[in-house]
Amino acid sequence: MKWMFVAAFGCALAVSSTASAQRPDRYVDPPIVRSFNWFAFVGGDDIRANCGKDGRNRMRLIYNAIYSEQVRTYELFLQPDGTTGLGIGVLADQGVVSNVLMFNGGDALKPWSMKRGERILTVGETRELMALFQASAAFGPPRDGLRLPDVDFWWTVASCRDGVWGFQAYHYPTDGFANVKFAQKLFSFDTVPVPVNPPRKLVPAELRRDPNAPVNHMNANQWTLTVGKDGLRPR
Repeated sequence: MKWMFVAAFGCALAVSSTASAQRPDRYVDPPIVRSFNWFAFVGGDDIRANCGKDGRNRMRLIYNAIYSEQVRTYELFLQPDGTTGLGIGVLADQGVVSNVLMFNGGDALKPWSMKRGERILTVGETRELMALFQASAAFGPPRDGLRLPDVDFWWTVASCRDGVWGFQAYHYPTDGFANVKFAQKLFSFDTVPVPVNPPRKLVPAELRRDPNAPVNHMNANQWTLTVGKDGLRPR
């Protein structure tokens, strides 16, 4: 899926022994922009395109806890000294953005904007988290054909390490998140003061959709992503 970069990253990585945490990419904020770029962002298209070219080791994790209820994004920038810059974004209770009349410009959309946080992970914290990623097979390959409805709980992991692209996805309740070993540790590093929306038992996605909602409308609970052999399938 082709897409535009609509803004630069919020802060640069420091050229020093300590990593500087970088906020999640701004081409999924503000909300109107997000509706065009979200699928490519989840798929890590930008990471994949630059993998092996820019020399960066980085990861992007998306925790979709029913899209209209909560989404958490995690950007990890692994540094040569073993530390990691972590950028966090949280979307909560988004509702239907298209119904908002923007009389006050950007202020009207503020409730639908990402709440952000950042921190630096130490060498030890980075090592522990990476071990949990390895134990979760987070670098792939994913299960070909796995479907990720917006109204379900799921994780995606896009990564570039030493010039090698990787992708993984986990869907609840397909395996009850049994293979997700990293969630609690990653949540413990989360600095955004919005409680995590934990997975819960749900009726099938098809029975929870709004039959009158337009298909693929980002805020109408009407889209599903499909995983391929090494990433998301093109939409």
